[in-house]
Amino acid sequence: MAALRFTLRQMEIFSSVARCGSTASAAEDVSLSQSAVSAALNDLESALGHQLFDRIGKKLVLNAVGKALRSRAADILNLARGIETDFHGTHPTSHLKIAASTTIGNYLIPKLLTQYADIEPSRQVDVHIGNTSDVLRAVCEFKVDAGVIEGPCNTPGVSLRNWKNDELVVVASRQHPLAIFQRTTGQELDLPTLRKATWLVREEGSGTRDAVQDALSSHLGRVDNLRVLGSSEAIKRSVILGLGVSCLSRLLIDEQLQAGSLVELATELPAIQRSFHIVTHRERKMNEAAERFFALPCQG
Repeated sequence: MAALRFTLRQMEIFSSVARCGSTASAAEDVSLSQSAVSAALNDLESALGHQLFDRIGKKLVLNAVGKALRSRAADILNLARGIETDFHGTHPTSHLKIAASTTIGNYLIPKLLTQYADIEPSRQVDVHIGNTSDVLRAVCEFKVDAGVIEGPCNTPGVSLRNWKNDELVVVASRQHPLAIFQRTTGQELDLPTLRKATWLVREEGSGTRDAVQDALSSHLGRVDNLRVLGSSEAIKRSVILGLGVSCLSRLLIDEQLQAGSLVELATELPAIQRSFHIVTHRERKMNEAAERFFALPCQG
């Protein structure tokens, strides 16, 4: 078998130049001198037999060949980083890395960690918590073994598996006018009334925001009075303070419903269910450690 004519380092440098637009900027990005970056780029072009950039003044602009190489170079580098992650440490897969979207990360993962420590006391588990797009990015870039998100996605290159079900409920403060109306009349809240309410919602890119929007838009249509907050925890606290109503995971608000600081509103809306999904890269089978982690029952 003939030896490869290029190296991973050359691909890394090419990707940096493509991203930065010059050898000077790329040199800072990859911690090399500008002359070393230029030499590596020239060697790669010679090895491939094609020029990859058009030189326009001091800028390097990808030509058609360079554009065709860029996505393939990214795939190669991501696979290499995945190998590096899997085999880093005392022995392969000794270090489990998970990414979780916010509600799952805050309310389900701690329960799993407690149970997992009982059956795998020597295994280190790192958890990255972010919104759905953060989790998908971590999976696509091989930074984690697997992720869990609060809804479906259509991101290329990943595989989804149903994990657990979740219920979203419409809630308000006990002293909110809609809660008082429901308490005094015993009536369900109709759609026009809900449409006029102030709704507190997550930012774009949040799995909860997508699930709520998909579930409510066909029934409520356009809701003009939306307030966007950056976390479900902030929304929960704002609802308790009477700033509006929201549709939140029962996981998130179970304690507040039991304590009475939040009230579940009876509405004409249908029940809102969603699925939590395990997400993995299509080029990377989930290892046994992650399989055992996600098979735990989330009790407690």
